[in-house]
Amino acid sequence: MVSRMLIPLQRGGTRVLFAIAATLPGLESSRSADERPWHVPVEGFVAPARGEHPRLLFRRGDLPALRAKAKTPEGQAILKRLRTLLDGAHGETMTTVFRSGKEVDRTWQEKHLTKPGIYTLGHAAGYGLLYQLTGEQKYADFGRLCFEKALEGVPDRDGRYGFRTPGGPLRAGPSLGWYAVGYDLCYGGWDEATREKFGRAIESYSEASSTPRERITSDLEVLANGTRYIGPYFRRKRGTPPGSNHFGMQVGGASLALLAISGEKWVDQGRVDRLLAAAGKSVVRNLTEGFGDGGFFAEGDGTGSMSSQIAFLSALQAWRNATGRDFINVARPNARMLSLKWTYQTVVRGGQPDFWPVRGKYQQNVWSRQGLSGAGYFAIGFGSVREGDRSAMKWYYDHFLAAADTEGGHPCDTASWYPHLAVCSFVNWPTAVEAKNPAHVLPHCYRDSKWGYYLWRNRWEDDNDTVISVLLDRTEGFGGYLFSEPDKAIHLNSMGKHLQWGKAVAGSPRHWWVSPESRCSSLTMADGSCLAVDFTGASGSDVMLVTTTPAEGSTVNLSGTPLTFYFPTTRAPAISVEGNRICVGRQRIGLEGGNLVLEVVD
Repeated sequence: MVSRMLIPLQRGGTRVLFAIAATLPGLESSRSADERPWHVPVEGFVAPARGEHPRLLFRRGDLPALRAKAKTPEGQAILKRLRTLLDGAHGETMTTVFRSGKEVDRTWQEKHLTKPGIYTLGHAAGYGLLYQLTGEQKYADFGRLCFEKALEGVPDRDGRYGFRTPGGPLRAGPSLGWYAVGYDLCYGGWDEATREKFGRAIESYSEASSTPRERITSDLEVLANGTRYIGPYFRRKRGTPPGSNHFGMQVGGASLALLAISGEKWVDQGRVDRLLAAAGKSVVRNLTEGFGDGGFFAEGDGTGSMSSQIAFLSALQAWRNATGRDFINVARPNARMLSLKWTYQTVVRGGQPDFWPVRGKYQQNVWSRQGLSGAGYFAIGFGSVREGDRSAMKWYYDHFLAAADTEGGHPCDTASWYPHLAVCSFVNWPTAVEAKNPAHVLPHCYRDSKWGYYLWRNRWEDDNDTVISVLLDRTEGFGGYLFSEPDKAIHLNSMGKHLQWGKAVAGSPRHWWVSPESRCSSLTMADGSCLAVDFTGASGSDVMLVTTTPAEGSTVNLSGTPLTFYFPTTRAPAISVEGNRICVGRQRIGLEGGNLVLEVVD
């Protein structure tokens, strides 16, 4: 018989006890006055010497393994795609297609924006990787030409991005950051004058916004600390910057830039150190004030994808490589969940990801794989999780996305038009990691205790998998402009159907329990309404839901309280009452202290 732990919750007070046990690796909820570190030292770390590059996405000592990876089938496929993205052909020339300005006519868009090879903020990094792998000078030269174009004011394929006058700090951060990665990768192929010229351009970065909606000049001070959104809609608003999707983009880009130039003989190292200290604090703020411990974001899923994917997660990788500060291999799950959440909530059908529901605004960003906002969930994500997590993510990608991506000509999560995302794919792809079914690696449920978000997944098998989720708090970003309302029902993505079932009650839950093997759980909401989820199969069904609220299903009275049972994947098994328990197969369901309890009878 499975033992029960009934642990009450008190949120917003001085004492919080959580029920997720240590048997759920890496997904423990934060505790009140939690003193666990946000980062730990990398074992055996040696700081880069002055002038030592690369140091952001990888170190010089990683090159032998990366050159060996270039000979593997995955490495060859990624590099072939990278070369296509660089010049539209074989990557042997400097691209010749440039956006003429921030605004271009429809004819130009129709001719170029659906093809690879247009100049982007990631081109210097793409050529830089080829230089590192081959040692051929021409690739460093192409990277130099990319940087020259940046200083001339040539914008990205998306005119809102670019080194000069980007569309506000949110786009200045990634623009500056990814040029800094190009600087880092091409550094060894440039002479001293070129290194200093481009490095000083990074250090002295100060660009006005090209959009009146954000009337602020972006410099390293602004970006490292994060800004408030300043414009006509927000003059009287107040808010916490990390609750805005802008914050992670700014802080991630500033981190990449500062780490790239730190230690150079011509920098003001005192200023760089001060700004790095500020950026480090901002990284933690993004992980705590913007995101919670389950990867949910204040403004919702589409905006959270921007705050994590475009620059922030790659910056965490750079912090580890350049400073030995590891935000990933820590007890806190916050950073890892930014990548793992997509493996949990997405059911892939026919190579097409189905992430439902998308909460909050900017829903178009979720799995929008060709651009920046929703791209690289694996290419970037593999560099932002633990090795065990990588084995689960690899299995997921291989079984659900690999065939469709390969057929589409963008293998290993390289669907984006941006070369730097192919660089991330090459560097991070875990070719030597054994793929393992996520069901054997990850817990079947988790929660974000900051934002009141709960998710359950019965398996990772096929397009009939069941994902259950509920958001119990109103989550709000900067100024209340972007937010997610609490759910009014439990959401099910099951057997190819999108369903809303039962009732969700907003507010702080009273109780949350998870069995050691994570296949049983019980949630008591703010008004005492109960929900239990059972994936053990003991009931005779692989998914069983129980609620005390009015809902579709089979209702049985237990000591005066109606309990409704729902089996979304199978026909309802026989249900009976024995004393103070309801029997469904070998599963026993009862009420104790106002909470649903489950026991499996052997």
